[in-house]
Amino acid sequence: MRISVYSLSLRGLSPAEIVPLCRRYACDGIEWWCREDGHLDRNRLSASSAELASLMKDSGMAVAGIAPYFTYDESRDTIAPLCEAAAALGTREIRCHSYPYDGTVPAAQLRQRQRRWLEEIVVPVVQEFNVRLNIEQHHGMICATPDACRALVDGLPRAHIGIIYDPGNSLNEGYTSPAYALDVIGPYLAHVHVKSAAQGAGKPPAGRRHPLAYGPLASGDLDWPLIVSLLASRGYGGFLSLEDLDGRVPEQKMADDIPYLQTIVRSAKKGGCDGAHRGSR
Repeated sequence: MRISVYSLSLRGLSPAEIVPLCRRYACDGIEWWCREDGHLDRNRLSASSAELASLMKDSGMAVAGIAPYFTYDESRDTIAPLCEAAAALGTREIRCHSYPYDGTVPAAQLRQRQRRWLEEIVVPVVQEFNVRLNIEQHHGMICATPDACRALVDGLPRAHIGIIYDPGNSLNEGYTSPAYALDVIGPYLAHVHVKSAAQGAGKPPAGRRHPLAYGPLASGDLDWPLIVSLLASRGYGGFLSLEDLDGRVPEQKMADDIPYLQTIVRSAKKGGCDGAHRGSR
């Protein structure tokens, strides 16, 4: 397993600042936030991808993926430049959400609509460019659970369509035990987002009484040593991508969470996560 940082976690820093910061913490890669005026700028996608490739060239780090946003009705002509940008950055991985769910349209109808888009538009173009589009498990959307993610993509070519496991998102909606989640996702597992939360202040998730506050992994509710151990036992060799979108400053996020995650991964590689479990934090 390798450790990366989703660059939106370091919002406020430029790519030229993000790369050396991630190097200083011995990260293995960076997952680049992609939108208009993002770190990978969709307004100038070709030039922006070339600039990022230049920054990454001698960094010793890989591009773990790009993270654009979709409306799930894009044509080939819209998707192809994203595939070209991914290829220019030396990655196959492209993040994709699923339809937002607010109850006004049945979830099954939205799933059918997105599935048709994947089959008819996405699969041919990602196969053409030899990249992979990965559906992110995300609260507030039709793919809030591992089961929903698998239902959306099941039967599509695993070399080109995958799933992003995000247990941190599932603290808001869609939580299942990590073992069950990984079993359901199965061979579609392409990427893992890493964050955690504990009881906090603010507005609670829908249907819940207590609000959540995202923050340091070590004090959050998720048992990341267990999750990483389970990933290791299943032979997962992809990226664990830190997605800290809370209010800590970038340097603090890195100092809090990257060494902690590195320790967990080292322990999992040795086959012994027990000492890193909650009781020894």
